[in-house]
Amino acid sequence: MTKPLKLGLELTGEDALRFHRYMEGHEELPQRGREMMRIAVRLAEQE
Repeated sequence: MTKPLKLGLELTGEDALRFHRYMEGHEELPQRGREMMRIAVRLAEQE
């Protein structure tokens, strides 16, 4: 039997809003978006 997926990243406040805007394409933040994804991957790998 497989293990349940564990989500390792929760954005809140301004970070969540900016990420949502980036994903929706309303705001151009390519560098910030890449930085956020790198951080998310790094944090997920630590668990």
